[in-house]
Amino acid sequence: MRHYQEPLQKAAADIAEAVFPFDYRGMRIAMRRVPADAYVRAARALLKQDPGVAVLVTGFPVRGTAETDGPPGAAAIGRALQTLGWTVVTVVDPITCPVVAAVLGQFGEIEQLDVSGKAAAKSATAGLLKRIRPDVAIAIERPGLTNDGRLTNLRGEDLDHRTVPLDGLFDAPLSIAIGDGGNELGMGTIAGFLRDRGITQTPCVTSATHLLLASVSNWGAYGLVSALEILAKQALAPNQADDHRWMMEIHEAGAVDGITGRSEMTVDTFSEDRTGRVITQLTTVRKSYAQDIGNYSV
Repeated sequence: MRHYQEPLQKAAADIAEAVFPFDYRGMRIAMRRVPADAYVRAARALLKQDPGVAVLVTGFPVRGTAETDGPPGAAAIGRALQTLGWTVVTVVDPITCPVVAAVLGQFGEIEQLDVSGKAAAKSATAGLLKRIRPDVAIAIERPGLTNDGRLTNLRGEDLDHRTVPLDGLFDAPLSIAIGDGGNELGMGTIAGFLRDRGITQTPCVTSATHLLLASVSNWGAYGLVSALEILAKQALAPNQADDHRWMMEIHEAGAVDGITGRSEMTVDTFSEDRTGRVITQLTTVRKSYAQDIGNYSV
């Protein structure tokens, strides 16, 4: 039997590079703390089990709404999982619901948790887990609790008090987190490293089974779906038209750029053209390695 591990690992490393073209937050060094083939590991973990229930969590509050980073990436993952036979449930809070539902509503049920305080949030997430029994929880650019129980932005400032901590959803049997700054849900895996290196003094301390890093979280989500496409041998990854459509939908729902706070079609100041180049590079990775790993057994 032919050995496919080496080309698969190369594909994973190329995906990781494609989604991390810029290091404007000093996060690249943290990639040393996650496996080089993290994207393929996360995709394989999903494909190793029969399709079940997947909980998606996204929506980072900025100026009373959600930012543009996160929902398009979650849409890409939601569509891919739905195509693979999964039931997708997206969990939101009131402040981010309009933006998130604008793109995720088409891929499954939207569950809104409207509670106040950590204790109420913990009870609500535990109740939701008991009711829907998810097999995996996936967070894409969603704030997570710090060591002192806060939800903060990268400057260490408290987020809008209406933001609901959804960390309890990571009690699911499998969890995957995608982030780009250190304060996102799932970053607990490398929280100490981020704090010691001065990348952020308020990292999220909730860990994920699989942590995926990227320059922009949407790009990381597209990378995960690319890994799923390679392993599943099924067309799943988004193209530039998909990204544009999802960006339009969240823009019309009130999303703002997470850095500028402005209502515009950018993600962390990056234009759609820059996202398009990431998508093109991911397409190149898939084309280059699909043949070599075509017979790989997941």
